[in-house]
Amino acid sequence: MFWAIIAICFVTFIRMQFDETHIGEPKNPVLKQYQYEYKVQKEILKEEYEKSKLPKSGFMLTEEYEQQSKGIDNENRTVEAGKYPKPADMKYFPQTTYKLVRYNNPPGSVELNIPRRIEFERQVNTQGVVSGDFTKLVYSSIYYYPKERCTACDVFVIPLDTSINRVERVQKANVIKKNPEPIFSTIKDVSQEGAFRTITPVDYSEDNRYIVAKEKTGYIFDGIWKTELLVHDFETGETKKLTEAREAILDYWHNVSGVEFDDYRWDIYPLGFDKTDNSRILVAGYAYTGGVPVFLGTWAVDVTGERTQLVDLEGTNYSVSIVGYKLVQDSYIPREEVEWEANRQAKLEKNHKKKAKKELKKLNREKRKQYHQKLKQLKAQYKLRVKEYKKNSKSGMSGLDGEIFPQDDSIKNINDIHSIDE
Repeated sequence: MFWAIIAICFVTFIRMQFDETHIGEPKNPVLKQYQYEYKVQKEILKEEYEKSKLPKSGFMLTEEYEQQSKGIDNENRTVEAGKYPKPADMKYFPQTTYKLVRYNNPPGSVELNIPRRIEFERQVNTQGVVSGDFTKLVYSSIYYYPKERCTACDVFVIPLDTSINRVERVQKANVIKKNPEPIFSTIKDVSQEGAFRTITPVDYSEDNRYIVAKEKTGYIFDGIWKTELLVHDFETGETKKLTEAREAILDYWHNVSGVEFDDYRWDIYPLGFDKTDNSRILVAGYAYTGGVPVFLGTWAVDVTGERTQLVDLEGTNYSVSIVGYKLVQDSYIPREEVEWEANRQAKLEKNHKKKAKKELKKLNREKRKQYHQKLKQLKAQYKLRVKEYKKNSKSGMSGLDGEIFPQDDSIKNINDIHSIDE
């Protein structure tokens, strides 16, 4: 009796496997076509299910690549915060805190410090200058052309995120968010070997409408040739080169003492905006005669360039507004606080991994459930198709009746399907 039960179970199992894989192995060519299509669709579902469980791969179809490689506007891009590199077994390393201090202090002292690495990197971005209302940041981008040993420069604006505190909005400012067009630009002519052209932001006006900058042109073997005064109006978007200051100094000293500065080296030093008049820019002039530089006076030129005035020949009777800010190192975060934060982050990361693993299991269960539902639906559609064919054959109708899946992926006679014997 025992062996009889075992034999019956074995035969039943074999028949189930045979029914599942061969489903009767029909001899009718139409039913064979139905069975072939059913097996193909079944393999496609299995392949899609197995593929959905795999991690994302770099191998993809052309359509997938084109879909994922679509351009993203800079405004919609997410920029991740920078992370300090550190060894995996190191819990503490000094972390600096930062603060904002006045940029143009003392007035006219700001100069570009071009690092030596520009010869290898070909481009260097300078420190940003934040406006007095903390809504924008201006920085210089310097380009180096190694073959001609020349430099050129652009000055760009980055709008700041005003929803966070002032220090964070400066720290999170990224060049990817910059306005595409520069507010200042030098000539990009690199035909003259050794020539350099750079632009240094000087300061903002007190109403943050204007920014003044100085453009320096020179030669790496004999220094600076001259400095030009530049001003940009954020309200109108207009940029001007104010050559009137240099012309006024030349005319004044030619008329007063008959000096021809073409025979000497001299230059101007932009100081910033006049504190008593927000529309005037103060510059100082110096001549170099081989000994002590000769002071040529402090001059004021308005932002339109229509009027230039001598303010003081002694160099002390003027006041410059200091508006812009820069980010500097303040101090270090205490070791206890850094270690506590490191431990907290480690716990958060551990919990995040557990949660992600749990979510992945849940997702895989859902995928498996959907896969089996689709298999069940596919099998039901196949059986319905066979049943309809046999029914039509008895009525004198025969032939292929279309695809297994309808166009809308729905089953019209769902009640009939569930009534079919498995």
